[in-house]
Amino acid sequence: MADEDFLSQEEIDMLLQSLGKEEEEKEEEVSYRTFNIDELERISPTRLVKLEQVINTWIANATPELRGMIFNLDSISLSEVKTEKISDFVLQIPLPAAIALLNVEALGGRMYMVMDTRLIYTVISIIFGGPAQPYKVEGKSFTKFELKVISNLVDILVKHLNNAWLELVGEGSIEFAGFEDNPRRLITVSRNEIVIVATLKVEIEGFQGYIYLAIPMKTIEPIRDILRTAETESSDFKDVIWSNLLSTPVLLEAVLPELSMSVGEIVELKEGDVINLDTRATERVIVKASGVPVFTGILGESEGKKAVKIKSYADTIVRGTE
Repeated sequence: MADEDFLSQEEIDMLLQSLGKEEEEKEEEVSYRTFNIDELERISPTRLVKLEQVINTWIANATPELRGMIFNLDSISLSEVKTEKISDFVLQIPLPAAIALLNVEALGGRMYMVMDTRLIYTVISIIFGGPAQPYKVEGKSFTKFELKVISNLVDILVKHLNNAWLELVGEGSIEFAGFEDNPRRLITVSRNEIVIVATLKVEIEGFQGYIYLAIPMKTIEPIRDILRTAETESSDFKDVIWSNLLSTPVLLEAVLPELSMSVGEIVELKEGDVINLDTRATERVIVKASGVPVFTGILGESEGKKAVKIKSYADTIVRGTE
């Protein structure tokens, strides 16, 4: 074998050095991130359907009376309902803050209604005959007149919120307990306390402002099951659902009895061979709907086509009929 087929000692050393560098580079590419268990607290709870009904009823009943105060009010609508940590919610509250504290005595808890500062100044502008846009705030405190306007707005909103709550939930009344101007004072237990935040969008001649209703999870914990259920008086909605359900296509199949064969027997099968089942043709077969056993029937013919005559319900319990 020729000498050039072997590596010299110098070439071997260079190769070993380069391999070491590649390993170091790979190790440097590995990065780690600390797992924050608090992130799991952002998982949303089961949708509280009746709570949304309360909010929508509240909006519908309060809007006509608010139009008496804000004559060019276009609409109030529910923008979103979400859950977040109270510490994150507090950071979003602009200053000066207008936070109404609401007691729910029977539940031993509180709610917080936050008025968008820009919305307050827009309403004040309208009252003085100005345009539907906020004037500059610049972090100043509210005057006595501004506080009076805020108080009138809150009185209307709390009255209709309480009426909607009593009508649909019936557990405890909601009462105004006072104002708070420091958002950080809302953190009474833990920064990680979870609140449900309902955002109401208020539209006035092209301007959009917001009202926030924050409900701590601990406040509604005793009545969570009540808030999960919905009551609908209108039968039209049920009729639409039922009509759509009845027209939904479902795959229906008659399943022949299963047969076991060896690999050798299957390999020897050829065209024209007959596979004899272990059951007679007159014995019952299972009829499945989308893979769920529903009926038993007997195979036969009808008008020259293969058919199944339904004899009884399947023994298997169908989901939803228990």
